[in-house]
Formats: sequence, structure tokens, C-alpha cells
Amino acid sequence: MRNVFSGLITCCLLLVLSCAPRVTPESPLDIVFRKNYPLTYALEQNPSLVQADSTLQALARQKYEALSGAADGWEAVRQSRFSEEEMALSAARLGALAPQLPGLVSFLREKGYYSVFNDLPDDAFLEAAWKQDAEGMNHVLDVYALGESPRYAAIDRITASPDGQEMAYVRNLAWSNVLAVAKDRPFYALTLESALAWLDANDRFEAADFEPLENGINAKAYQAVGKTRWEQYPYSVILVLGCGPEREGEAISPQSRLRTKYAAQLYQDGKAPFIMVSGGRVHPFKTPYSEALEMKQYLISVCGIPEEAVIAEPHARHTTTNVRNAARMMLRLGIPGFGIITSGEEHINYVTGEGFLNKCSQEMLTVPFTLGTRLSPREVTFSPLPSAFQVTPLDPLDP
Repeated sequence: MRNVFSGLITCCLLLVLSCAPRVTPESPLDIVFRKNYPLTYALEQNPSLVQADSTLQALARQKYEALSGAADGWEAVRQSRFSEEEMALSAARLGALAPQLPGLVSFLREKGYYSVFNDLPDDAFLEAAWKQDAEGMNHVLDVYALGESPRYAAIDRITASPDGQEMAYVRNLAWSNVLAVAKDRPFYALTLESALAWLDANDRFEAADFEPLENGINAKAYQAVGKTRWEQYPYSVILVLGCGPEREGEAISPQSRLRTKYAAQLYQDGKAPFIMVSGGRVHPFKTPYSEALEMKQYLISVCGIPEEAVIAEPHARHTTTNVRNAARMMLRLGIPGFGIITSGEEHINYVTGEGFLNKCSQEMLTVPFTLGTRLSPREVTFSPLPSAFQVTPLDPLDP
């Protein structure tokens, strides 16, 4: 009977995580949750199995009681975090549940969200995947509630002063909100809801920008991909690396204009059937302008490129994720072969240097592409690798 029950749970999880259309659209926080914490998102769709585990339920009660008894907002945030002991305990229990969730483990392996752990046996894979999720939640609390400096503080930091009166008031509100929504929920709920609350409080929904892309800014381009005769072109896409403006109120930088116009010429020369413009809402701090959207509009309105030939990748915040996110798109859409990366000469020198590959490994846990031929001072070829789908736990704005 237990095998039948666990099989039904696995089926439910896989159905929810599949591409079947939803009855109601995802909210921005739903999308942020799904992108950042895929394992936790899967468990949340049918939490019966983890709620039936006495150790995990005891942990849930313990954390809720600790949060309820916090002395102030600062302590409430700290109680919301997973301690090393709590993380290890919950990971071990999830690993023990692996035999009851073989379909879920297979699904997560196939999707590549935790590809750096794919060589581990199922129990160790689940443990490592959970620790990645938990560390990501802790990181959000450290940065957006406690004010610790993120890796790229100039663009990703907390909005208000962590020591100010405004943040003290927000901490108390967040504390009360989390207590209201996390009661009688699984062991991860309190930390998860705290992390999502603090992303919300800081208005950091960048990971959800323009989603779903296939129904919005990329609708025509995605339709065109399925009709493309790839053999007619030497390359599949021309990837333009964005460069955000530094002046307040400026929608597109001079560098992005010039890089984009150069890519338009490559397109008109027949190098590839699509231009992919990459860059999110990055510079200056909390800008309302998306690099990719502004470059796409520039290509259409100024350069005369057809809308269906321009794919916008509106989430990347760094050069590393420009290429990773392009690789993800190519794999998801079935775009074959090699693409061209183009930018300024100095930027392409950086991309082709050994330091860039090391940076990818350090920040994204993997190198999600292979570089090919340097075609010119401003162009180098690349092709995607399946490891591009690895989630980056310390980059919640573009995981």
C-alpha cells in the first residue's frame, strides 16, 4: 500500500511540474519560488509525504515555536534561517525518503536543476538538492532582511538601510505575516515564506520579469523558431551581450545601441536567423528598464529587424548569465548548432579568457557552454551544454 501511495504522490508532483497549462496564471512570487527552489516547489505541490515524517514535523513545530517566541524582528529573521544542524537533519530525512520518490528524483535529474549532483545516488542527490535550496533561502534572508552584502552589492543589495526605522517596522510585519501563513505547514514552510516575503518587501521580482516569455515578448520569435530551416544558415543565433546605462532615466546605453546595431548587420549578412538580446533590469540600481527589451525595441524600430527574428532574454545580470541563459533558451527551444556571441572587442577578450571560465565555475557551479572559434575581434562562437539548467542558489534574482 505504501508503494501505491508514494507512486501517486510522485505522479502528482510530476504533473504539476510538467508543461501542462495552469488554470490560473502564476504570480511573480510563484515564478520566483519555482525558479529558485525546484525541489521545494515540487514537495509543496503535495506535501503529504514530508508531513507524515515525524522527525520533519517535529522540526516544523520547533521552528514555529522559536519564531513565535522571538524577542524582536532581528531575532525573528535569525530564527527563520535554517541552522547547520537543522539543515543536516532535514537533508538526512529527505534522503531517507528517496526510495518513495524515485519518479521525482528522475525528473529533477533530467531537468538538470541540480546537475552538479547527478552522479550521486538518489538519497545523496536529494540531500544535496535540499541543502542547495535551503542555502538559497538563507542567503535571501541574510541579504534582504539582515542587510549582508551580496556578491554584486551595487545592483543586488537591500533597498533600505538594514538599521533604519523603516526596516525595523518591515521586520515586524514580515514576522507576523510568516507566522500567519506557515502554521501547520511542512518543515520548510517557515524559511521559505520568510525568504519570499523579503524578496517581496524589497521588490526583487526580476526572476519573473516578462514570464511567460512564450506568450509575451517572445511569442512571434518562438513561433518562428519551429519553422526555421537551420541548414540555410552557418550559425543559429547571434547573442548580443547587454550593457546597462549608468544614468538614471536612461533606457538604453550607447554601448548597447552600438553592439545591437553590429548584430543587426550580422543578421542582414545572413549569419543566423535570429538575434538574441540578453540583459535584465540591472543598471543603475533597481532600474525599471530591461536591457533585453530596450535592445529588442531598438532592433525593430531603428534597425528594421523583424520582430519574429529577435529573441529577448530579459533576466541575465552578468556576462556569465548572459551566456548561460542563452544556452538554456537554445536547449529549451531546440535551437541547434553553434551561435555567435558579439559585443565590444574588450568584452569578447574577457569572454574568451581563462578567467571567465573560472568565474562561471565559481558563481554558477558549472561552465554551461563551450566556446568555439574567434571569428573576429567582436565575435566568438559558442554552443550550449545541458548543465546550463543548474540553479544558482546565491543569485535569487536570476537563478
